[in-house]
Amino acid sequence: MNEADFWARLEYRVCREFAGMPETHLRHLWCDGFIPEQYLLGDQAPRISGRAWICNGRRQAEWEFTLLLPRPVNSRDEIEWSSLLPPENMTRWLSLDQAGKRIDIEPAAAVPDLA
Repeated sequence: MNEADFWARLEYRVCREFAGMPETHLRHLWCDGFIPEQYLLGDQAPRISGRAWICNGRRQAEWEFTLLLPRPVNSRDEIEWSSLLPPENMTRWLSLDQAGKRIDIEPAAAVPDLA
């Protein structure tokens, strides 16, 4: 999987995660895309941040996102993109702050979805 494929697949994976949220009001949220802007790959807390389009019904808003990487890398070419896409049977890798219009994605925090 290349980087472009990853962002497209993550968009749909986030939609499915929203749909399965225990809080009913969050199930109406969906993602219409990611725009990665800052790659802090060699940082002590490696991450990619940027903008995400989060929608509620027909209303769309620009949110901030952070994708936390499991370890530092030297370049985007070293990222194993497929390993960052949370499996369908995993949850708790996505946190959101509706008031602050922010989502954090931490694939390493995923746990089995027992629901």
